[in-house]
Amino acid sequence: MVYTFEYGKQFANEFARYPEDQQDAIIDFTDIYELYGLSDFSKYKGKITPSWKGVDFDSFNYQYAYEHKLWHYHIGIPEYVKSLYRDYYTSDWVLHFIKVSDQHIVIVDVLFHYKADGHFHLPKEKYLEY
Repeated sequence: MVYTFEYGKQFANEFARYPEDQQDAIIDFTDIYELYGLSDFSKYKGKITPSWKGVDFDSFNYQYAYEHKLWHYHIGIPEYVKSLYRDYYTSDWVLHFIKVSDQHIVIVDVLFHYKADGHFHLPKEKYLEY
């Protein structure tokens, strides 16, 4: 199986200005993705999940994430933290991507996981263009 990715237009413009640790974490993710796709999450150190999972169905965040097929991956910035109850790692920063198909994703943004009010950060619409 061939797995491919691309950068969203806005993300592609900004990637060169990302700190080196973020660039490295993103490249590590895309390297693993090209080998395994999203068929085996155990190949990734960080947690991967649809961004609408666990969100109230009638909320804006659910509708926005579901409509745009947004997923996120915990990239280990500033560090990976082992879940107390599950067999995966999380981090404060997440990489957002659009799952276009089972074989193709679009990397769209890297954001702090939660806002100060506890709501989940989602990429702005300008980041969803590809």
